[in-house]
Amino acid sequence: MSLELLPFPAIVAYLSKLCQEKHTGTLLITNNYHLLGQISIQDGEIVFLFSQGKRGINALPLLTAAKEGSVSFSEGKAPLTTPLPTTTDILEYLANANPNIAVSEDGSFRPLSPTAKTVLEQTLKEFIGPIAGLVCADHFRTIVTLEAAIKALADEIPSPATAQQFRELAHKRLS
Repeated sequence: MSLELLPFPAIVAYLSKLCQEKHTGTLLITNNYHLLGQISIQDGEIVFLFSQGKRGINALPLLTAAKEGSVSFSEGKAPLTTPLPTTTDILEYLANANPNIAVSEDGSFRPLSPTAKTVLEQTLKEFIGPIAGLVCADHFRTIVTLEAAIKALADEIPSPATAQQFRELAHKRLS
């Protein structure tokens, strides 16, 4: 479970990434251990929505009321399905639902892309050696934003000065 509190646009970006990568499983959105929503995906298609006792299309407006939350994605067959609009329509609705909340311009809520994961792992190897692959794999299971990944990986470096060098190099390579 990601303990990282994400703004709603970052949650939508993460959901979009899961769909693009054709994942199958269930995304839980929580805040203070309270379930805000559940979204099930089958081969990249959203097949089930749940929020505050409502299912399907009725859950959409309730999902957009969440301003922030933590996310957890569990791979596996979607337990329930309901008739829904297309995944593209759902993602567009969610992305446009709260335009007053913007993803920060400094990239702190940018989703963690496969390319960014590779760059971060290669950069970390320069600082801690081949164990970087295992360290990254462990963190990438629960971290969904670029800035949180850079911070968590830097925390694995014992020397504060060296950790700062890693942060700077990672930002430079990913900008």
